[in-house]
Amino acid sequence: MGQVLIGHVEDQASFQAIRQALEMERPYLRVSRMEIHGQTELTSERGGMRVFWIYRGRGEVFLPAGYRTQEGDGQKLPAEYQPEPLLPAFAQLLRQIQSGLSTIRPEAQIPVRAILSRWKAEDTFVGDIGGELWKLEHLPRPWAEDPQTEAALAELFGHYRSVGYSTKQSSSWEPIMEGDQLVVDSQQSLWVRGQFACLSMEHTQRPLSHVSAVRRLRYLADTAGGCNPDFDPFRRLPLTWYMNAPGDADEGINWVNSHVVNIPRETSPSHFHPSRPIRGGQLQTEMYLVLDPDSYRLNTSGRTPFLIVFPELRNLRRYEQHQLAPGKLVYIPPGTGHRGLDVFVNVLTLPGFKPHNEYYIDRDIRDLTSGASPYNQTLLEAKNYQRIEDLLA
Repeated sequence: MGQVLIGHVEDQASFQAIRQALEMERPYLRVSRMEIHGQTELTSERGGMRVFWIYRGRGEVFLPAGYRTQEGDGQKLPAEYQPEPLLPAFAQLLRQIQSGLSTIRPEAQIPVRAILSRWKAEDTFVGDIGGELWKLEHLPRPWAEDPQTEAALAELFGHYRSVGYSTKQSSSWEPIMEGDQLVVDSQQSLWVRGQFACLSMEHTQRPLSHVSAVRRLRYLADTAGGCNPDFDPFRRLPLTWYMNAPGDADEGINWVNSHVVNIPRETSPSHFHPSRPIRGGQLQTEMYLVLDPDSYRLNTSGRTPFLIVFPELRNLRRYEQHQLAPGKLVYIPPGTGHRGLDVFVNVLTLPGFKPHNEYYIDRDIRDLTSGASPYNQTLLEAKNYQRIEDLLA
């Protein structure tokens, strides 16, 4: 489908090449970078929804009284935030799920229990469960043996975007840092101050944002899955896939995803996103914005981060290995095999991590190259494995 491009956000020539590739692929998109020195107002440049991802430095954002956010399922939000009362209909769904927990199938227990963990008290629910519903949607139905519990789980898809909010009671400046996400649109700007740098994308045809203006990693829950399925991962979702109902997966509501994840080599699968999307709609392009693990005191054991790329899926003997470092920016077009190793990265996808749109290829790499190309020995039995020759037929 295209060539993998690797550059640095602050290298003009390589950044320009990646920017041009993205904007040619998606004409509605405008890509830029911004340096903040002192106090600045972040605004939409073309009347669209604009997202900023901090990749270096620290600062503050001004958030007024009345500001609403779905953060708080990681570290607790500051005292000036008040969780909003639980909607009665949503509370009834949670009670039904809790009472029917023993009837839920084992593979669905992890996302369901993660959803219930955000139910802090009888009348309080904090955080965004979009990521858990994405996992649930990938599992075969029924999710529960009890019909009422099954129906309650399905109804969550109609409620999750309006619940889990906390409201700020007083205006103040709040800290922001590397890995955090800021969002503005045609009707909302943000005042920031400090010394930091951002990668920015604006959807020029999307005038309003569908998410809260600030997502800070420290206030987001770790959600095991993807390239880090361990029980204690660093995998936080500032902007995940949103859908209105199970199976509503062609395009979803979002136009970009952001997953900040520490990818250890032991749990990282070789995979690709097909050039013909499984359920139609837009192709899925993936980006790596490499971050500094020291920012979050991650123990990387002195490992060097790499990206392995398989540019030709019909010839897995051909591969590239690229060393990565903080500030590196990678453009991975659809239909390209890849695997990150020991890298702390903000994985950006356009239009997002489309459900059922990923195939694992470690077994093919082993079998079709007689082990000559690198593969993950521990992930040879991936559940959604299909032979490459069948997928590319």
